[in-house]
Amino acid sequence: MVDRFLPQLNDDDERSVAEYMATLGSATIAAAPAPASAHVLWLKAQLVQRWEAERRAERPLDAMEPVQIALGLVAAVVLMAWSVPALVRSFSFL
Repeated sequence: MVDRFLPQLNDDDERSVAEYMATLGSATIAAAPAPASAHVLWLKAQLVQRWEAERRAERPLDAMEPVQIALGLVAAVVLMAWSVPALVRSFSFL
């Protein structure tokens, strides 16, 4: 069954892949250009500051999410256990 997922490459395919990988390996990567001005740096710093403030504001919400899920599951179990006697009574009359 695993054989279906393995690539079935012939010699031409392998050669093409090898040539592409050799070309990719010899390619040069241009360095990122320097920021144009101090204004651009200031804007980026403001953006990072906003992201950090957003992350700080969301931290309590992120911490409470697992607690909310657990409490919801506990409430569902309690409600189910509470309704079982009524369900048993309703089915016993059938």
